[in-house]
Amino acid sequence: MTRTTIYGFFGLALTVALTGCGAAEPAAQPAPASSAPPKAVEASTLPAREVTRTVKLEVLGKGRSMQPIAYYADEQGTENNAKLPWSKTVKVALTEAEQKVGRSLSIVAGSSQAADGRLAAGKCRITVDGEVVVNGEGLCQYKLK
Repeated sequence: MTRTTIYGFFGLALTVALTGCGAAEPAAQPAPASSAPPKAVEASTLPAREVTRTVKLEVLGKGRSMQPIAYYADEQGTENNAKLPWSKTVKVALTEAEQKVGRSLSIVAGSSQAADGRLAAGKCRITVDGEVVVNGEGLCQYKLK
């Protein structure tokens, strides 16, 4: 056989061998259209939803408070020599995180003069959206969610 023929057979054999080894997989077909609803958007991509609650802090009794009333809700402050009954109503906006873990509300009622003239711990109450959540004496605390 001539050199050209040998090289021709060798080239043909090499081409067949390489074509068999490196055969490409069939082309991927596009997925058929689906009528399934799209996947839900993850919660972290949704806008945060705030909730606003109406909070009423109260110190009950008659006369005047003999010690300052201290409170913490959406704002904090003190009231000196307050006329009783005393109340403060605030709107508290809760973030999504605060709705899960809560936000502290508190009121220190101080002392007031009892009917017999002695000092007594003031009675306090916390109401959220019209519902009484805490009734107490001296200190009222609540975790708003």
